[in-house]
Amino acid sequence: MEGMRTPHPRVHVSAAVMTHPSRAESARGVARRTGLPLTGLAPDPEPDGPPTALRSARVAFGAAARHDDTTHHLVLQDDVRLAEGFAGTVEHTLAAHPEAAVSFFVEWGSRTAALARWAVFTGAGVVPVVNPYVPTVALALPSALSVALARFLADEGGDGEPDDRAVLRFVRRTGTRALVAVPTPVEHEELPSLVGNSEQGARRSVCFAAEPVADAVTSVLEPPCLLPHLNWTNGETSLIDLQHDVPESHVPLARALAAWGVDEERTEAALAAGAGRGPVRRLVPEPHLGAVWRTAVANGAVLEGRWPGVVGGLRDRRTQATVEGALATLVPGALRALVDVAALEEHRSAVVDLTLDALEFGAEHCPAPKEAL
Repeated sequence: MEGMRTPHPRVHVSAAVMTHPSRAESARGVARRTGLPLTGLAPDPEPDGPPTALRSARVAFGAAARHDDTTHHLVLQDDVRLAEGFAGTVEHTLAAHPEAAVSFFVEWGSRTAALARWAVFTGAGVVPVVNPYVPTVALALPSALSVALARFLADEGGDGEPDDRAVLRFVRRTGTRALVAVPTPVEHEELPSLVGNSEQGARRSVCFAAEPVADAVTSVLEPPCLLPHLNWTNGETSLIDLQHDVPESHVPLARALAAWGVDEERTEAALAAGAGRGPVRRLVPEPHLGAVWRTAVANGAVLEGRWPGVVGGLRDRRTQATVEGALATLVPGALRALVDVAALEEHRSAVVDLTLDALEFGAEHCPAPKEAL
């Protein structure tokens, strides 16, 4: 992990809240709660046009040009809830990573969410973005770069292209590092989507901290190459090589575990004997229960291979809010479009038990090859 004990420059942050005129009141509420004095609204300039976030995004990122004395510009969507002390958290993180594009939210079913959980477990405070997009629910950039992004979106944003994928193209072209702060000081509220995302299910934070985190670290997690992932759109599991992240190189997770010498029957028996007997089994039908169990088992194997002993200490740390939060989101995040997330939340403790059981089983019985990590 990269250290954080170097002197941090002072940052001065402006902000804009993307919105549609029909949700202006909600956006004004978000703007008031940022704690950043230079915060305005960025309404869709063509509210009757085809649904897209790109139009508001252009306005929002371009608003950085109005403030000559700021170092960074933050763009927020209008359907978010902000933690107490939000402005301080933003300034603290940006001061540590002044050249980066920093997201303050990542949804619980994404690839980057897995890294965020690992960061919580291992003590890191920032993770690199490994999604095929840059999370844009709450995204800050250096001010000049924000203005350049607005121009890029105007000149090269494709018709119908999601703004988060356009931002990924921009940061790759400019060589800008994309990061996510963990735990996130932003939660996504369940308001109706204006751009057709309602079918994606609940898009909540991987680990939301409603209160400021004391002595928040800003070190960056250096992830292993291998990332176990359950695709929330179709329930399929795979092992992703982050150094060769193309669909052709994604290996079905069952095959990857078998190559590691994992006994599939023993793995299934462990699920049946443990937390899999409780309410989670009633709420998560097969094949989804087996898929999420296998994903968590592989997470435990990778964690043990890269950070020995971390998994073994999680059960004693589950009362810590950030640890419990990270443990509680793996199952519903991965299955959010496939199961009743609200029902799972009613049995949150059982969900955490299942996740812990799987992580511990993976750490003890499924050794990931260290040379591949």
